[in-house]
Amino acid sequence: MMCAICTGAHILSFDYVKACREAGRLVDETDFVLKDEVCEAAFARKRGITQGYSLAAALERARENGPMLQGISVYCFPSVGEKRELPMLVAAAGGTWLKRFPLQPACTSVLLLAERAVSSEREQQRRRVYEVYDVELLREAACTQELRRDAYRLR
Repeated sequence: MMCAICTGAHILSFDYVKACREAGRLVDETDFVLKDEVCEAAFARKRGITQGYSLAAALERARENGPMLQGISVYCFPSVGEKRELPMLVAAAGGTWLKRFPLQPACTSVLLLAERAVSSEREQQRRRVYEVYDVELLREAACTQELRRDAYRLR
C-alpha cells in the first residue's frame, strides 16, 4: 500500500473488480476510490497530524510532485531491526537505498534513520554528530507524501 501511494497509483476498493466483472468491461473508477474516514482519522491521531490525513490528498501529492525521495539516499542504522520492506519503499519513492554508512552523511540529500534505542557505541557517536530521524518518518512519509523531519528528529 505504501509503495502504491508513493507511485501515485489508483487505489480502488474490491467493489471495482466486482463492477467490472458484472459490466464485462472496465468501468469508471470514480465511485470506487478507496476511502476509509475512520482509519484515516485514526492514522492522523496516532501520528499527531493535526490537519488530518486523507489518502486521496496523499495520492494527489504523489501525482503532482513526483517521487518524494528523488535525489535522496537513505541509510538505516543497525538499530532498525525490521527493515525488510524499506529498500522497496525507498525505491518506490524514487530514492536510493544505502547498504553502508554514507561518505558524506551531513549532506541534505542523505536521510539517516534509526530506532529510538541505540544498537552500539558507534551508532551513538554518529547520532551525536549527524541529524538522525526515527525510521517511522519514512513509513509515515510514504503514506502522506510529506517528510515531517522535525516531528521525527532523534535527539
